Amino acid sequence: MRNIIKVMKPLDIIIIVILIAISFIPLTVFSMTQTYNAGDKVTAAIIQDGEVIREIELTGHEGNEQFVIEGKGNQYNLMEVDDERIRIKEDNSPDQVGVKMGWKDKPGETIICLPHKLLVEIRAEGNNTESEEIISY
Repeated sequence: MRNIIKVMKPLDIIIIVILIAISFIPLTVFSMTQTYNAGDKVTAAIIQDGEVIREIELTGHEGNEQFVIEGKGNQYNLMEVDDERIRIKEDNSPDQVGVKMGWKDKPGETIICLPHKLLVEIRAEGNNTESEEIISY
């Protein structure tokens, strides 16, 4: 350790400190884009095959609600809304990625189940309520 310190020059230390500070810029930018006012209305938009099929207001939601989103054939997603958060509780897709994504409640977060072409997008009022571009499958 002492050998390393002897080899380093003051300019090297300044460069290292600057690089460490720069590495935190993405974290700051992403956290600023995720923020919203406490008074904003937060909703969950459930989108299947590029169409919004249901919107659920999460702000002020109390209790537990479960409902099924049916897809093509025998595809299904059991959705659960508990107070002000939402998740895919159960589905019959082979990989269960949507189920593993867990609870979502902050604007900008998403839950995706690709085999069923299902997207759950958390939105805050003030954000554009329609997706600018919905990816088609």
